[in-house]
Amino acid sequence: MTARQKQGYERYTTLTPESYEKQGIMTYLCRMPSDRKIIPFLSQIKGKSILDVGLGTGDYTRLLLNDNRVVGVDQNPHLCRLGIKVHKGDATQLSNIVGNEKFDVVLSTWMTEYLNPGQLSVFLSEAKKVLNEQGIFISTFISTYCLGYTYVKLAKVLKGIDKYCYPKKEIINKLKNLGFTNIKIINLNSWLYITWAYLIVAEK
Repeated sequence: MTARQKQGYERYTTLTPESYEKQGIMTYLCRMPSDRKIIPFLSQIKGKSILDVGLGTGDYTRLLLNDNRVVGVDQNPHLCRLGIKVHKGDATQLSNIVGNEKFDVVLSTWMTEYLNPGQLSVFLSEAKKVLNEQGIFISTFISTYCLGYTYVKLAKVLKGIDKYCYPKKEIINKLKNLGFTNIKIINLNSWLYITWAYLIVAEK
């Protein structure tokens, strides 16, 4: 992990959950409009064991707690105050972190933009390892289209943080090569109705 990538994670180590949740302009422009699709989708998940990777304060995790069993993995577990088990660890080490435990769903929201191509490939492989047979992988990815590309570039220019965007075809091919099937894509739009990210759902 490079110094800049490390900074991307470590910039949260001294934050409180309250300061972490301060809303920036991209939250209003992109994240909140995307929630119109993400929240209804996640709210349909019932009776599953879920590994939430990079859950942060657990905004989306809250939607799942009443009807599912959720375990988290995050570089900064202190940010989550939901009363669930949150392992401190890296998305590329899931099988080592959870041991022999298997899950029906591996979920990751707004985390993959911190992973370079090599790390992303390892994360996808690790996600498959910790899934039950016929388990489901669910994750957001920043698009390479104009607004998504601009988002990751601004992160580097304004904050010195390396972020990454990925074309849909590349992610689909990676998942297919790992043996995932029934891959579905849900486009996520900004308030201008421009696709800036996407949600991928794939079956093991």
